[in-house]
Amino acid sequence: MKNQNIWFGLLGLGVMGICIFSPELALANFGGFESRVNSLTRSVVTVILPALSILGLIYASMLAVTGDGAAKSRITTVVVCSVIGFLAPLIIKWLQSASGF
Repeated sequence: MKNQNIWFGLLGLGVMGICIFSPELALANFGGFESRVNSLTRSVVTVILPALSILGLIYASMLAVTGDGAAKSRITTVVVCSVIGFLAPLIIKWLQSASGF
């Protein structure tokens, strides 16, 4: 059983190595992969993130109305995470331009 686990581990490492060093074999350049990732990122930033921010603020405000002492810290956390989330595309573009992509 131990030898079988070693062989499966080596096989997995080999497949990962091939995929990392030759993206054509990993199908990373096949079928508009980059455009799909860009559309997924755009939908996450424009639809899902605002919805989660609003739900988080509603939840934290309900806690504040009921008198929970941790509501203030939760509202602060939701606001900070929302700001970071909305700035994420700008941060990604800045890192890409800094690295030369």
